[in-house]
Amino acid sequence: MRATFAAFVMLQALTTGECLLCEQCFALHASSCSGIFTQCSPDVTHCVAGLENSTLGTDNILAAFKDCLEPSQKSACGREFSYKTSVYTLQLNRTCCDSDFCNGGDVQVPPADNTPNGYICDDCFDDQSADPCTATGVVQCTGKQNTCVSFYGTASRPGEAERLYSEKGCATRDFCKLGIFNLAGTQSYDYGLKCSPALKL
Repeated sequence: MRATFAAFVMLQALTTGECLLCEQCFALHASSCSGIFTQCSPDVTHCVAGLENSTLGTDNILAAFKDCLEPSQKSACGREFSYKTSVYTLQLNRTCCDSDFCNGGDVQVPPADNTPNGYICDDCFDDQSADPCTATGVVQCTGKQNTCVSFYGTASRPGEAERLYSEKGCATRDFCKLGIFNLAGTQSYDYGLKCSPALKL
C-alpha cells in the first residue's frame, strides 16, 4: 500500500511541477518514525529528519520527526541545540537535505557529548511558577555548551500539556540564537529568555 502511494505521489510530482518530495511523520517515545511521502509547497527547498530528547528527572521523552522543512527554519540546519540544568536536559538533532525522498530511512543521531568542558552556569529549576527562579547552585556545562540561559514562562514537553516553568542552566550558543524557535516537540508560548556567556572555571 505504501509503495503504491509513493508511486502515485512521484507520478503526481512529475506531472505537476518541481516540488520537493519528503517523508512526513512524528512519533513520541521512539527513536525513529516512518510515514508517507508528501509533496512540499513550492517554496520548500529541504527535507528534515531528527530526534528531540527531553529528560526531566528520570522521565525521558523521545520525539522523532520527518517533514518538509519550513523556509524560516533553514538557518537551523547543521546547528547543535542542547540545554541542561541539574534536573532537566533537552537535546535536538536534525539533518537537512535537498533532494526527493532524502529524509527516508532511520533517523541518524550522533551520541550526546556529556563531557564537562570547563564552563559553569547558575542552576535552578521550578515547574510550578513562571517567576524567574533564584540560583541554588551551579551546573557544569558539557560538550559545546558555552552559554548560560534563564528561561521563565509557559511551555510543554512533547505530548504533554503546557505548564509554568522557570529555570537556569547551560546551553549551546545556537540554542539561544535559534533553538527555542525550532524545536519539534517541545513548545514555548509566553516566555522570557535571557542568554549570557558561561563562566570559565
